Amino acid sequence: MRLIFSVCFLCLFCFAASAVAQIKVPAQAGNVAPENNYRIHQGDKLSVKFVYQPELNEASLVVRPDGFISLQMIDDIHVEGLTVSELKKQLEKAYEEILLNPLISVSVLEFVAPRVYIGGQIAKPGRYDLRDGQTLVQVIFLAGGFTSDANRKMIVHARPDGKGDWQIQTANVMQIINQKGEQKDLLLEDGDYIFIPESKISQFNKAVESFRGLLPRFF
Repeated sequence: MRLIFSVCFLCLFCFAASAVAQIKVPAQAGNVAPENNYRIHQGDKLSVKFVYQPELNEASLVVRPDGFISLQMIDDIHVEGLTVSELKKQLEKAYEEILLNPLISVSVLEFVAPRVYIGGQIAKPGRYDLRDGQTLVQVIFLAGGFTSDANRKMIVHARPDGKGDWQIQTANVMQIINQKGEQKDLLLEDGDYIFIPESKISQFNKAVESFRGLLPRFF
């Protein structure tokens, strides 16, 4: 029995090591503009420029811990979770009542490293950089693996849809690890959330309901 357990553990470890070896490490965070699908985080430094009203320019705005920034002439605006293009549209809409045909450009001067979040029945819940693990299985290993009460066959994954809500799906990690069935390891993106429900929760709706209560709300 011990021999079988040891062989299974060794195979599992080799699978994870192989997956980690194949990932490409992204560029370090710094003074480089992110891609268009990058979503703004707390602590990011933004530049906001008005083409026709340069007196309103903001050369360096840091996103506050509550996800807001402050600009002249309008109320504080919530920017966390938005892309640069989404923020541009929101700002131009907010200034339409004050300025004639506002034309605004937004740039990310400095940004935090892409990250994902994992919680529930996992040994070390918390935030993990995508440079350390880019797939679901890799992040589970980084987080110390499942607890004894974890439901390994129904991992809940949530991703911001850019419209103020979440795209939620489940994954069977045992099928992924054993390479059985068509399910492949899930490639994660910046801002993804992973939730490991208890094994006694076997229904998708109940798992999602408990997970939604933990997700941040969009404004």
